Amino acid sequence: MPKRDRLQPLQVYQLLPRTNCKQCGLMNCYAFAFALSTREKTVADCPPLLADEYAVAHQVLSAAFGSGEVQDTGLLIEREKCNGCGDCVAVCNRALSTLVNKGVVTRRDISDVPPPLDILSGVVEVTNWTSCKRTLDTPNMCRLCEEKCPFGALELVSVPGGEDADGSRD
Repeated sequence: MPKRDRLQPLQVYQLLPRTNCKQCGLMNCYAFAFALSTREKTVADCPPLLADEYAVAHQVLSAAFGSGEVQDTGLLIEREKCNGCGDCVAVCNRALSTLVNKGVVTRRDISDVPPPLDILSGVVEVTNWTSCKRTLDTPNMCRLCEEKCPFGALELVSVPGGEDADGSRD
């Protein structure tokens, strides 16, 4: 689902049992809603959601937060949503050659820089994450691959113990 259509933490909270049982390891359901939204937790981490009375909420949350796997890069790829259109690869490759630093736009030679993303077997894959502008010495918090995906198959999320998708540390 495109980013603008994704559930926000308050919407997630409204779907939760709101028992504040702490079985998920967090202090309350509101904290769980944020953790689920940032993919720090999964739907399965909330045992009360497995009860029959929450079956609809479980289904909605499972569909919204799917089964995508967060890679150590912080890029979540939901392969079942990707159709291999390559929009993310094209925009990423174009963005690699442009750097903006303190309002100054410069071009960089990328002839020897392998692309971070590629379409393999009909699905986007991370092929060389170290080429991503997010990994530069002065990171550029580019989100073009995520924003360009018309199917919502890509999302930059928190990496436990590493940098968040916005570049800040946990």
